[in-house]
Amino acid sequence: MRSSTSPRRGGALAKVLVVLALLVVVVVVGGVLLIDSIARAGIAAAGTYALGARTSVREASIGIVSGKTAIRGLEVDNPKGYAQDVKFVSLGEIAVDAGFANLTGEKIVIDRVALSDLVVDIEKGADGTLNVNAVVERIKKATGADKPADKPTEKPTEKPTDAPKGESREAVIKELRLERVTVNLRNLVGGKDGVVEVKLPDIVLRDLSSKGGVDVLASEVSGVVIGSVTQAVIAANIEGLGADVLGGLQGAVDGIGQAIGGPLKDAVGKGIEGAAAALKDVGKGLGDVGKKIGEEAGKALEGAGDAVKKGVGDAIDGIFGGKK
Repeated sequence: MRSSTSPRRGGALAKVLVVLALLVVVVVVGGVLLIDSIARAGIAAAGTYALGARTSVREASIGIVSGKTAIRGLEVDNPKGYAQDVKFVSLGEIAVDAGFANLTGEKIVIDRVALSDLVVDIEKGADGTLNVNAVVERIKKATGADKPADKPTEKPTEKPTDAPKGESREAVIKELRLERVTVNLRNLVGGKDGVVEVKLPDIVLRDLSSKGGVDVLASEVSGVVIGSVTQAVIAANIEGLGADVLGGLQGAVDGIGQAIGGPLKDAVGKGIEGAAAALKDVGKGLGDVGKKIGEEAGKALEGAGDAVKKGVGDAIDGIFGGKK
């Protein structure tokens, strides 16, 4: 009897093992498939927190093995108090190159991040402030830049205690590219249907780092992108922008300067310098638009010319406030 039941037990055990193996495969494959949807939801939540406006993502593809991640169809709503039928930011794709090994070491290293087909819509609210200023205030809050500076301790000679291991690691982006960037100036300088479309040259920033880890870096990179685009608009030397608009744009750049660290500010400055010649051409291409607006507006734009005509050099020297 024992000899006759052993094969049956062996067969049953084999079936159980097969079922378990299939379950493992289903769980693993399902987990990999769910990573994309989890990432999509996480990115949207992080964007909403950092920018203070609803952020959505159409698609996210996480390359665990390949080290290549793509985020497509990212959109950020306009802040409250501004046109709700227009997106503040829409982005075709974010491509990220980061090998798994680079994400698990003591320092997180991301080789390349490329933002392509980026569209930023800048407009003025009923109170006269720009939507970009409202977003910058939120970024300052997310990065803690809105809080007063800490007072010096009574015992400066004491060495600070080491932070617990794994709490926050340095995160580095070796290269950040902004490609095919369009800025819509809405109801600011005329144009068709009140919109002037500004095509900016590609901007390349290098060696962006944050000691606060990935979470802090994510908020700071949002600031870097918005600050770079805003500074590029100023540096493009567009005729017809009123002094109040230029002041609002510069205020946004200064606010970003408070929200991000010194190394990030330096990286932005170098990126704008690298695009200076191309930005000059942007201003020239829009010159006719600005002249026409100036003629139509008359004295309403008096005084704006001096502020605008300071040139790309002054705009770059004054990045984030003050001379370099």
